[in-house]
Amino acid sequence: MPDESKKGAFKDSLLTKAEKESFDHARKRIGQLKETRKNHYGIDLDALWAEADKAYIPHRLKTKGKKAVVTDEDKGWRGALVRLGSSDWQSDVSQSNPFIKIQTALAILIDQNPSGVFTPMAKKFQATTVLMEQLYKRSWEFARSKMQLKLFVFNLAKYGWATGRTYPLRLTRTVKVLTSLDPDDPSKNEYEEKEVVEYNDVMRENLDPRNTWIDDMAKPNNEYSINDWCWRKVYTMEAAEKEFGNRKLWKYVQEGGTTTDVIEANPTSGIEFKHDNLVEAYFYESLDKDLLYGEIGGVPVVIEPLPVANVHGSKKLSLWQTFWNLRHSESPYGVGIFEAMRFDQSLLDRIRNMTIDQLTMSIYKMFFYQGTQSLTDTGDIKIAPGVGKQVLDPKNINWLDVPGPGAQAWQGIETFRKDVDEVSGIGDPLLGAVTGKTAFEVAQAKESALKRLKDPLNNILEALNTEGYITLSLMQLMYSIPETHVISDPELIEAYLKEVGSDDELFERDEEDNFVAKIFPEFPLNLDEDEQENLIETEETQFFRIKPRFLKWEGIINIKSQSLLTPSKQVDKAMDLEMYNIIIPLLPQPPQIYGKIAKSIVKLYEKDPKEVLPDFWLEEGAEQQLQQPDLFQQNAPQDASQNVPQNVPGREAPPPTAQNPGGGVLSRLGRAVSQANPFRSQR
Repeated sequence: MPDESKKGAFKDSLLTKAEKESFDHARKRIGQLKETRKNHYGIDLDALWAEADKAYIPHRLKTKGKKAVVTDEDKGWRGALVRLGSSDWQSDVSQSNPFIKIQTALAILIDQNPSGVFTPMAKKFQATTVLMEQLYKRSWEFARSKMQLKLFVFNLAKYGWATGRTYPLRLTRTVKVLTSLDPDDPSKNEYEEKEVVEYNDVMRENLDPRNTWIDDMAKPNNEYSINDWCWRKVYTMEAAEKEFGNRKLWKYVQEGGTTTDVIEANPTSGIEFKHDNLVEAYFYESLDKDLLYGEIGGVPVVIEPLPVANVHGSKKLSLWQTFWNLRHSESPYGVGIFEAMRFDQSLLDRIRNMTIDQLTMSIYKMFFYQGTQSLTDTGDIKIAPGVGKQVLDPKNINWLDVPGPGAQAWQGIETFRKDVDEVSGIGDPLLGAVTGKTAFEVAQAKESALKRLKDPLNNILEALNTEGYITLSLMQLMYSIPETHVISDPELIEAYLKEVGSDDELFERDEEDNFVAKIFPEFPLNLDEDEQENLIETEETQFFRIKPRFLKWEGIINIKSQSLLTPSKQVDKAMDLEMYNIIIPLLPQPPQIYGKIAKSIVKLYEKDPKEVLPDFWLEEGAEQQLQQPDLFQQNAPQDASQNVPQNVPGREAPPPTAQNPGGGVLSRLGRAVSQANPFRSQR
């Protein structure tokens, strides 16, 4: 129980009327959401996930048998609890297929930070598209979010459902910095206390599915069906105070609550933290209520509007989630690798252990011999390898000849193993086994095997698309708010204006006519600003200051699957060859006709058009400037110069004509393509 004498107990009378309504609503919904998985289409998902936790770790099968108390009256031994019917020599090893399959899927699906194709919704957003792409890529690198994505996919493969959260995070720490050093007497060292910002940017966090609950009305593949959700965490009091200590009700927070990593911890599903001063926290988000609620130790320290909103003010949850394989058309919780293979795995373990037992008996033969003692008990004999049993006939010592497991046993094991591969979708090609004689056959086999992972990969991409919009909204919000500094020294003001080139976006005068410097974030990016103040991509990386007008962007985000997968040189080469064989014949043609087609083909192969197509194909208006309105007329007069070979040495290209718009431009483009084409033989 909390110690009320130290801080006083929290009472809801400390809340305003609006806060009290939010407090009551959030507490009620958290309790309801925590019950949603107990009976989900007849399955207790939390119990199933606990079983998955146990089966994932390589382990031995527990031998079943009745326990009884056994005593030895002759030797005076006290009673001991013994499991009857158990045996130490029989194999009870569970083949670690869940571990192998899940780790293989994780290694294949996540190898790089995601990147996407950003398509602007209007012409006015086209100039800032490249900035959004680079800021998105930088945020993943700066926050080191790839490891969080790996944890997300790990949970997804094991449980069939995974959740993550993207939110603004600012962490500060008060430290003492050494300012004066006395080598002879360290006690005389002088320190200055200062506040250090450890992190201030967009943060991505993988959440434990066992401690996360989403709207019970949520539907699969429907982001807008999720209205609210909640999640649970356990903090140390020091960590909680560092993050929430500036809240007005923090002083009422005291340690306590359920401080295990999951609510119902047991040896197979959770652990108990041993750290002192732990406190349990719940957080809740609701779109309808526009509410972010945080309760720590039973005290509502956070009651505020949702922090994620786009440029129009439309709010978003910070949640991104998905499923591995579809469980039900109405269920957002999927079927993971373990659940798909668990019954086949049990059958495989049984047959495999029985085969090993018979193999052991065929090697360590059992025998019978004569002794001076009489046969005891009931006469029943339980076979065991390498054990001698007493018999009454002194003339015979007989060996029990147990045949080894036949071909049917090994064939059965192989069949059951293939069944496990089939239901899990992780077969020999993905496990690294060579399944072809040539590199092409190996690549084809791997590509075919990857088709089983196509749906999970698409689901991951959909979750990342959702996450991309959250990240974009947070970047537009966070990066548009500057740090402000009031400067009163005229010399410093003059130096600042000289440094920023008197840019009126970087300073202002407040109501009291004080000079206020506005410091916006500055990042190393491959960007520059031309004379028309348009953003252009550069090869060199330089520091670029993010001004609010650069952050106005709306569009569609599509994460590229190839940006996640482990690169395959054979498959990538085949896809590139296929794309170039389609694109190259289009390049000598007018961009007014084939520009849109070429861009669509390049995006279909998840490539950036800027990296493939000629620069003038990408210029603004290149597709609309149709200089020849009668280009498709069948009976248009033909200029004889069009029949002149374009690449004859010593002969110049014909000048532009009405029938040959651009004249030498197209012919030069044709020669350039011919020279740059690695697939066309040079003569």
